[in-house]
Amino acid sequence: MRRLTILLCAVLWSGAALAQTPSPTNLGRNPYPQVGKDGRVTFRVSAPDAPALTVNLGKDYPMTKDDKGVWTATTDPQVEGFHYYSLKAGGLSFNDPNVHSFFGTGRWASAVEVPEAPAGAAFYTPRRGVPQGAVRSVRYWSGVCGQWRRMYVYTPAGYEQDASRRYPVLYLQHGGGEDESGWIYQGFADVILDNLVAEGKAEPMIIVMVSGVAHPAGDPAADAFDRMVVEDVIPFVDARYRTLADRDHRAVAGLSWGAKQAYDLGLGYRDLFSWIGGFSGIIVIGEFRVRPAGYEDPEKFAAAYDGVFADPKWFNEHYHLLFVANGEAEGSHLKGMSELLTQRGIDNVFYQSPRTAHEWLTWRRCLYQFAQRLFK
Repeated sequence: MRRLTILLCAVLWSGAALAQTPSPTNLGRNPYPQVGKDGRVTFRVSAPDAPALTVNLGKDYPMTKDDKGVWTATTDPQVEGFHYYSLKAGGLSFNDPNVHSFFGTGRWASAVEVPEAPAGAAFYTPRRGVPQGAVRSVRYWSGVCGQWRRMYVYTPAGYEQDASRRYPVLYLQHGGGEDESGWIYQGFADVILDNLVAEGKAEPMIIVMVSGVAHPAGDPAADAFDRMVVEDVIPFVDARYRTLADRDHRAVAGLSWGAKQAYDLGLGYRDLFSWIGGFSGIIVIGEFRVRPAGYEDPEKFAAAYDGVFADPKWFNEHYHLLFVANGEAEGSHLKGMSELLTQRGIDNVFYQSPRTAHEWLTWRRCLYQFAQRLFK
């Protein structure tokens, strides 16, 4: 239903007669929230007994109540893309009953999609006639964490038909406050890859998505994400799926906090990965700043990640891709990071999503660009 509403929204946006359309995230046929062509979002909630209601979408918008107990508010123009929001009453934040809930901001949250033009949305919109891959929710045992955990695994179209074919693997991480479901339900990673593969723009690949929150058994204050991926996740995936189990066919990428995790894995475990993508996240070398101090210190830079950058010629020969990306509205710090890497002799590719901020439309576009460069 969610993806069908995206298609419906694209059709409605093409009609000039309609000033507002329902958000693709609405439940069923609920007409609100509605999005105007100028990006303003109108919310309408029935709550006759509520003394006051507020919508928080970036900032608070007080709602106005009519004589039937229906509360309404319209926001300022919003940038196109996917935005979490909440309703507020009496100091309590809660979800909008009119829309689907998504795990984001550290909890299940409401969200609204401000659509871009249909041509721009085509790469993450399902299309008739395009062979579809499969997404599975898979439980696995983590010895590092001492618990059963869940991963989402995307296998490309045709995976079940040809039992002799093996595939490269992309390990793809969500951001802070989200979980392993984010790249499917908010990011449309499966649709993006289906469309790219059908167009011949990307190689068929397996995508593995796991929770970035991982603690060693018995120590909930410590982080064990890297160990969990290396000791539990990769061996499980290589044993269960038909993978090409070597560094030349293994990539890692992530968004925001997940970008930091991707850099830590990709640069810290050079025997496992040779393709790295960071979306809206920085490679921390030395002190963390908008312009990282460690990049300007040759000794700190050369020592980072056990010396992975010490010999730029070696790095460029052994890593197939270092991809750096963000949204235009996020600022220029990642472009600066890319330029500093280049000055240090480290080959990298920089991409910036036009107009977008620190949100899912940025990261859909980043994945679209990144996936086309993988395993070629």
